[in-house]
Amino acid sequence: MNQVYDIAIIGGGPAGLSAAVTARIRNKSTILFEHGGHSEKLRKAPEVDNYLGIPNVTGVQLMEQFVKHCMRLNPTIVKEKVTSIYPDEMNTIVTSANTYQARSVIIATGVISTALLRGEKNLLGKGISYCATCDGMFFKNKPVAVVSYTKEGEKEANFLAEICQKVYYLPQYKDAPEGLHPDIEVIKEKPLAVEGDDVVQGLLIKDRELAVKGIFMLRQSDPVENLLAGLELDGEVIKVNRCMATNIPGIFAAGDCTGRPWQIAKAVGEGLTAAIHAVQYIDNKSVACYR
Repeated sequence: MNQVYDIAIIGGGPAGLSAAVTARIRNKSTILFEHGGHSEKLRKAPEVDNYLGIPNVTGVQLMEQFVKHCMRLNPTIVKEKVTSIYPDEMNTIVTSANTYQARSVIIATGVISTALLRGEKNLLGKGISYCATCDGMFFKNKPVAVVSYTKEGEKEANFLAEICQKVYYLPQYKDAPEGLHPDIEVIKEKPLAVEGDDVVQGLLIKDRELAVKGIFMLRQSDPVENLLAGLELDGEVIKVNRCMATNIPGIFAAGDCTGRPWQIAKAVGEGLTAAIHAVQYIDNKSVACYR
């Protein structure tokens, strides 16, 4: 991609949409990466009664209002999952399909709704991957497993079936898989643990161990430390100051990924704050409350 955006926002939930609204009001070119249907978690809420000024609304209704408001301001929407961010004077944002550049980045990815498997974190990059398109060729002619929490994993599994010796597909969502390559073996079991000391040797399920050399964990959100190397964390969440600035200049974060309370109003406020200071950073190459 040739265009350099002012602000890239990773995530299209309340925090990301709020950031996009403020960025566009401040007349900054804005690209919003959203591949998960705008906060599946909020959409599942049967009623929201603590968002100021909009009482007795369903999660779906509230999210639709957020999306409608944001879309009126015409940010560029990209329905691709961001796999990596490389910070520099011009930050590079990588998806499984394309590469983009932006002067500032706001991370608003939410939190992982499923716990990491035992052994997963220790073997990241040693057989554990979060992107089949990115890393699939490392496992050419080898057996692999795909653990997917979304239907998007079906496309990834089909790609792997073309290059890998064997593909096991473990769907962790309700709908039945469709259109899978005939050589893919579907296993309707919950994965329990990743086996291996220095590299992946297998995936443990209820009644057996799958002998695989690679495991692709496909979730709506990935661990934040995998998204951006060197990002300072506070436990499992991104450490930010009152400007929502991270330890990396030009990189901000907002919403659930910065920690509790996991509330809509908090996410919206942080998104606005992050965008204001991202604009300040772009204009002045500094932030007033930057630590």
